[in-house]
Amino acid sequence: METLKIAFYTDSYLPSIDGVVAAILSARKELERRGHEVYIFAAGNGETEKIARNDKNIVVMKGLKFPRYPQYTIAIPSIYSERIRMINPDVIHAHTPFSAGVSALMAKRSTGASLVSTFHTIIFSDQALAGYMSGNRLAIGVAKSAILKYLKWFYNRNDAVIAPSNFVRALLSKNGIKNIHLVPNGVDFSGLKRVGKTAARRRLGIRKTDRVILYFGRIGAEKNLEFLVRAAHVMNDGNTTVVLAGTGPNLRHLENVNHMLKNKCVKFVGFVPNRLVPYYYSAADVFCNPSLFENQSTVDLYAAGYRLPLLVPDGTAQTEMLSYQNCGLRFNPNSISDLADKLGEAYESRKKFKFNKIVGEFDIKNTVDGLLSLYNKVV
Repeated sequence: METLKIAFYTDSYLPSIDGVVAAILSARKELERRGHEVYIFAAGNGETEKIARNDKNIVVMKGLKFPRYPQYTIAIPSIYSERIRMINPDVIHAHTPFSAGVSALMAKRSTGASLVSTFHTIIFSDQALAGYMSGNRLAIGVAKSAILKYLKWFYNRNDAVIAPSNFVRALLSKNGIKNIHLVPNGVDFSGLKRVGKTAARRRLGIRKTDRVILYFGRIGAEKNLEFLVRAAHVMNDGNTTVVLAGTGPNLRHLENVNHMLKNKCVKFVGFVPNRLVPYYYSAADVFCNPSLFENQSTVDLYAAGYRLPLLVPDGTAQTEMLSYQNCGLRFNPNSISDLADKLGEAYESRKKFKFNKIVGEFDIKNTVDGLLSLYNKVV
């Protein structure tokens, strides 16, 4: 296989960490391990620029802070023509349809390189839009229609569109987007640091006798975490700890709901530095991601890597993971009592679940095989 020059374009990058950034970092590492050249054109701030000073393959695109998530930057679309022409990439891979994605489309026209885009976020879901429009149904409907028209315009100018799950592939196809290929995002499971459960709980101040339910990720309205907080109220038996690890614009609201319910079992731990991430996964018994918004969910894969049973809402992309192997349970997303029951069931059955197949399927080596196959088709 010939060595490729690949340019990633992204609206989110280090020091911020989310599913998109994790996917980019894992793919870059594996592609470079195989001898390919990977360049990253990233929207970023001063901290991103500090990282770029020590990495000649990163180009920081200046922009404006995103008000709702100030750690993110909205890049001012630009082709950075001199740099991209010097690189002369074989493939341009956009990880967003928005500002950096527009720059990727402009770079395609400037260089003649093939353009591939991964659809990472179901941005037109009602749950996502409601968080920005205070539940205004008319505004949500208008915004959804406009976003879908734009996405169709953008993605149908690509040489290929990547969907990380069958759920997303069907959703994009239904909305008029063409040339869709299934390539999941992968995880480098070999890099997961493991900590003994007792030591992890001692470090985090969690009792060793508790049953620990973990959610790890962004705290946004679209993540449906109020549902989990209310289920915790049903399970408030003195022996359960529900850990919500992460930060975001819905954190204060969830804390208020939790206070109103007089829950004592929910712990909001806020931002978790990288060095402590393994402690939270190692301390948990069950991983619950109640989001109706996911297109795959990298944090679910990390949880599987730590051998945590997955508890996910029925009728979502997350349930595809359960089809690979008996690695968790699904719950009715309209029933708080069913979620509470399934949390208990997952805990009691936690030693019966299996993870080797799902870990093998989503290992970064396998997913990059699929990515390179697609790259070579479009070059």
